[in-house]
Amino acid sequence: MITLIGIRNALWCAVAFGIVACASTPMPADKIAVAKSSVERAEQAQAAQFAQVELATARNKLVVAQTAAEKRDAELAARMADQADVDAQLAESTARAKQQEQLVTEMDASLRDLREEATRHSGAGATTPPPQTSSPQQ
Repeated sequence: MITLIGIRNALWCAVAFGIVACASTPMPADKIAVAKSSVERAEQAQAAQFAQVELATARNKLVVAQTAAEKRDAELAARMADQADVDAQLAESTARAKQQEQLVTEMDASLRDLREEATRHSGAGATTPPPQTSSPQQ
């Protein structure tokens, strides 16, 4: 038979478990800090220019993580901070890769120009008639 004391004890146990459950999930401040640092590195790598979508995604997820932390939703905050970190790393890597691609393209263009100039100079020397010496006219 269920008694009033049994119900009261069960209620106290439930409250105690709830408190312990909340206390055992700390706010992921360290994950949010890592994600924020990754977003800053991506910005320094010019991700805003070369990886806009990836950077915007990382920023948005970081905001969601910070909002979830403010609302004491540790699970969502941790998950979104992890995702923001990964997206920011992707943005940084994408930006650096595109910068390298651009550099290679510029170097290829410079080499092509140098080859064309070298070809013009070597071809011009072969087609130019030799200088004539003036002979005295009588």
